[in-house]
Amino acid sequence: MIMILHGASISPFVRKIMLALNYKGIRYELQPLNPFLEKELAHKRHPMGKVPVLEHDDITVIDSTVIAHYLDDIFPVPPLYPGNAKQRSQIRWFEAYASTRVTSLIGGVLFYQKILREKMQSKPCDDEAVEQCIHHHLPNVLSYLEEQLPKDNYVSDHFSMAEISLWSIFRCGWMAGLRLQPHYPILHSYLQRIEQEPWIANFVAEEDHQLQSFYCEAMILPNQHNKS
Repeated sequence: MIMILHGASISPFVRKIMLALNYKGIRYELQPLNPFLEKELAHKRHPMGKVPVLEHDDITVIDSTVIAHYLDDIFPVPPLYPGNAKQRSQIRWFEAYASTRVTSLIGGVLFYQKILREKMQSKPCDDEAVEQCIHHHLPNVLSYLEEQLPKDNYVSDHFSMAEISLWSIFRCGWMAGLRLQPHYPILHSYLQRIEQEPWIANFVAEEDHQLQSFYCEAMILPNQHNKS
């Protein structure tokens, strides 16, 4: 039975699982589900009304991290969590950090205000919230990743869920106008390496074709050394 993935492809969590499925070469069908517009249906699929939700055979798997581990359990090659115990702990940490702190700022503020509200819903953007995020909150997150990520490799020396999770949310930031050069060159290069993977480049091309009209102009980030 082909897997069915419920969710909106613009969501970083749904994108994360789409990329995981693509990486493993697993066939699936995306069933569009917008939890903001289809709240009743979303709650039928997920007790918290969230996406993604994966249907496979006779089971339903919810939560992007749970789904990722499920995929590794049933299709272990190539692994989403490769390496030894130390490397897998690092992968899981960056996945968790991407899903919480990074997403709360890039997804919950920048992407929500500049793309979902301003571009897609034609509602006013909360410029003050965006400014607070850009100048007071996000620089700490970007500086942390700049210090922690490898300069010339992936987190565990192999492509993993760390790369998928971080790139998925920073893709939302890029759509909202977030640019990391010149202040965060290591983070920028890390994300560029991920995007150069051919199967991700193909994903980007498809996404650009569908969503390009919603993309925002580049915004100016403060120098990481002068952050508040």
